[in-house]
Parts: sequence; C-alpha cells; structure tokens
Amino acid sequence: MDENNKLLEIKNLTQYFGSPSNPIKAVDGISFHISEGETLGLVGESGSGKSTTGRSIIGLYNITDGEVIYKGKNIHKIKSKNEKKQLQREMQMIFQDPYASLNPRMTAGEVNSEGFDIHGLYKNTSRVEILIVLNQDQLPGGI
Repeated sequence: MDENNKLLEIKNLTQYFGSPSNPIKAVDGISFHISEGETLGLVGESGSGKSTTGRSIIGLYNITDGEVIYKGKNIHKIKSKNEKKQLQREMQMIFQDPYASLNPRMTAGEVNSEGFDIHGLYKNTSRVEILIVLNQDQLPGGI
C-alpha cells in the first residue's frame, strides 16, 4: 500500500476515563488506517467503544494515549485555532441513531447541504453538487 495515500491513521488509540488509579477502559489500543476513497465501518455491541473512538478521533476528548494522524498531521498536537477550525470543517460525527440525527422534515438535499451552510462553504455551488450526487443515487433531494 502507498503510504502517501493514507487519509487517516489511528495508532494505538487509548481512551480511559476516571482516575489513573482506577481507570475505566473505554478504548484500549485500537489501530487502523483509512486510505483516500475507502470507507470503514466500526461495528460492535452497545458499550464497546464505537462512539468513544469517534469522539476521540475528532478531538472531542483528549486521548489517553496513541496518535490520530489526519492528512499527515497528529491532530491532538495542533494548537492553532485556525487549524482546529479547518479540521472541524473536514471531520464530523455520524451518529448511530438516524432518528435522533436526521430531521424527517428535511429533504435529503437539505440534510446533505447543512454542513456546507454551517461552515459558510460554497453557498451556491454546494447545492448544485449535492443535487448532482443525489440524482446519481436516484434520491429525491429538493433543497
């Protein structure tokens, strides 16, 4: 595999909660990588650490140990507010419960353009691009 093709690399990610003398091990040494164009599904029973892994990766938690390398940068060592804001535009959580995270009153197009709108990106272009993708997937998506 081409090392330059890695989009996200997780090395020995460890996330403990509680006191150091009595830690609760939520995630204990997980490692994987995702290359550009790949999709990874993290599957496990309730309480197995899926959401904690996601929150740790995107920086909602200060990780206990390990590395999260996104586009060649260890994101937990980034101090610049501008770099952190850029990461927030590029990385986000997809929640497990679609009924809690998707508004049934919104069209597929509105749901998919929401992130662009929140970050002020491609105000008009995003809608066109989203409609093209929805059309390719044969999804109704009025915006």
